Amino acid sequence: MPIDTDAIASSIRDFVDQQAIVALATTATDGTPNVAPMFWKVWHDVTTLLVLDNFMRATKANILATSTASLAAWDSATGVAYQLKGPAEYVTDGPYYAAGTAYMAAKKPGQQPKGVVVLHVTAVFTQHPGEQAGCPVDARGEVCL
Repeated sequence: MPIDTDAIASSIRDFVDQQAIVALATTATDGTPNVAPMFWKVWHDVTTLLVLDNFMRATKANILATSTASLAAWDSATGVAYQLKGPAEYVTDGPYYAAGTAYMAAKKPGQQPKGVVVLHVTAVFTQHPGEQAGCPVDARGEVCL
């Protein structure tokens, strides 16, 4: 379900920021799934998440081939979890790459990403256990049943 405004709730963005590791899922053109743990991530704006590439192989190939991705973020202590979905692109230059490079340089001077996955988030879903599992989340962060 697409989000109903031009923003992802700040509570969801903050939640993703707070998780040390997130999972980025992609699919090859033959349907083979791939999921990889990701450390480097930063919001570029209210609907665009940048995931920085240090060691991507299958993830990069899949995004270049299918232009879609899904990201899962969770807090095992609280059980709160979300999935973000949308079109994705892989870039090695331009403003998204520059923003990702600047972010990494600020956190770890002297290091830069090979490229940047640009996830244009168009849908958010809960992944918490219980009745609301899998329900879409609107732009205010409210679960839609």
